[in-house]
Amino acid sequence: MNSRPDWRGIKTLLLWVLLCGFCMAVMLWWAAGKSIVIADASPREQEEQSVLQEQNAPERYRLTLEAEADKARHFCIPLDPAIRGEQISIENRYMDRQLWIYIQGARAADYLDYVITGDLSSLVGGWAQQQGETTVLKLQMNTVQEYSSLMEENCLYVEYAAPEECYDRIVVIDPRGGGEDPGLTAEGRQEKEITLQIAKAVKRLLEGTDIKAYFTRLEDAELTAQDRAYLVREVNADLYVGIGVNEAPGEPEQFGTEVWYNGDYFIPEFGNLQLADLLERQVTEAVVGRANGLLQAEDPVLQQLTIPGALLKAGYLTHEDEGELLTREGYTEKIAEGIVAALQQAFAEGKE
Repeated sequence: MNSRPDWRGIKTLLLWVLLCGFCMAVMLWWAAGKSIVIADASPREQEEQSVLQEQNAPERYRLTLEAEADKARHFCIPLDPAIRGEQISIENRYMDRQLWIYIQGARAADYLDYVITGDLSSLVGGWAQQQGETTVLKLQMNTVQEYSSLMEENCLYVEYAAPEECYDRIVVIDPRGGGEDPGLTAEGRQEKEITLQIAKAVKRLLEGTDIKAYFTRLEDAELTAQDRAYLVREVNADLYVGIGVNEAPGEPEQFGTEVWYNGDYFIPEFGNLQLADLLERQVTEAVVGRANGLLQAEDPVLQQLTIPGALLKAGYLTHEDEGELLTREGYTEKIAEGIVAALQQAFAEGKE
């Protein structure tokens, strides 16, 4: 007896094949729109991948770079002959390791034809972007640098050097919190806003002095403990001062200044304890407040430092009066004055 084909089974098999093919096509289409992250890529490789993505973004023009061996630590950026010096300004965005150059009256598209030449050993890449009547050149560096510039013969010469080559006294100021991290909160008050206000006051007070301050943030940006400690290492800082506030939810009467330090890392002559003590005394005196003393603490930033560092807890958000004072500009200005006085004394006593 002749066997007959099982048409029902064949149809079922064909349907499964078609279904699998359709699913595979959908998965390939979906994956095409995704970015692939190489988990074991080095930080430098990840940075270069990020820069390339930025350079190739819409309305951004990737800059062409050409290294010249005889141009040590400076490079030349071509300019349109009509551009004058007063149309150019530069911004060192050191937390991002970027240099932004603003050129009024320039066209970003022109930089498709221009070539940046010179010592490019510290330059990862860059792009030009149009912002109204201004072109912004965004250069990604691989380390934190200091810059000076000179315009000559339709070229902007940018010279760069490590911070320690430019300044004898360097401090990193670190206002805690930022971005999605508000820090401590009470009665609608946020640590991130208070610490940023104090940091900005410190910046104003240090301008024109012989102390160079780098700030982990001067805007509402979120940072990790590693980001904060990284800046300390990058600029080869002499001192670190974190700025925070305190809380005591079960003790609303608690108020005053406290300073945290890492007691497990010993630095001869002038170390964490000495810096913490100076901050406690100077800030308390500046605000005419109460000193609660020094506290050895396992702070995630302080534990990464190999220089004198301390975290100022400028007051208690949970105290009715002190919490309100911490939101007032006049009071945060006094806190900043105390920080600056402590820094000046620290450099005079221990960091010469």
